[in-house]
Amino acid sequence: MKWLRTLVLFDQGGVMNSADWATVHQSYVRSISSIDHPRGSGTLTLKRKERIGTQWRRNGVGYLRSRFLEHMVGTERWHSEGNVDLAPERRQPAIKLYPSMHDYQEPVTSDFGGFDFVTTGPNGTRIAIEWETGNISSSHRSMNKLSIALANEVVQVGVLILPSRQLYEHLTDRIGNIGELSGYLSMWESLKFGVKKGLLAITVVEHDHLTDDPKFPYLQVGNDGRSAEGRTKR
Repeated sequence: MKWLRTLVLFDQGGVMNSADWATVHQSYVRSISSIDHPRGSGTLTLKRKERIGTQWRRNGVGYLRSRFLEHMVGTERWHSEGNVDLAPERRQPAIKLYPSMHDYQEPVTSDFGGFDFVTTGPNGTRIAIEWETGNISSSHRSMNKLSIALANEVVQVGVLILPSRQLYEHLTDRIGNIGELSGYLSMWESLKFGVKKGLLAITVVEHDHLTDDPKFPYLQVGNDGRSAEGRTKR
């Protein structure tokens, strides 16, 4: 698999110049490059999407995420620290009720869920990484979760890894991709003013090769609702 680029949406407090950021970025780029198909081939070759009647055959996405995490833990030797507490008891900003105009603070009652991978750099930098395996709504949730974690100082680095528009075309699940997120980058960049020290980044990845070989296997596709929907999209 190819690493295409890493977009740093904001860097508060000079995290981008730290040894921890350089170390983790190099490490996860190596993990991206390690993802191959077939396993052991050294490159990620995907079967090109194919239309059969009213349905599309595309590649599943779970394999890519699992291979990434496998390499980060097994080869790069990062220790996965599990879930991050996104401070559910954090104080909400005061807002106005209308028409009373009273100040009000809405309590946090939703569970944000964990991140795909959380670890700590050699110098103590807390890092959260999300690998996109869902649709565009999932991409927005991931970016919002990372931003909240940075603002509440529970991590200092937040990274979302997601497909290029070219890779997206050959994956099912209507998966999120950089093309669909590109119009929202300025919004996440503006959140820097609520972060004392932290870096928010998006890394874009892509396949190495496509094939039309009829004997070449597609990556396995899940059977949930998004996967079924993904098989019908153009």
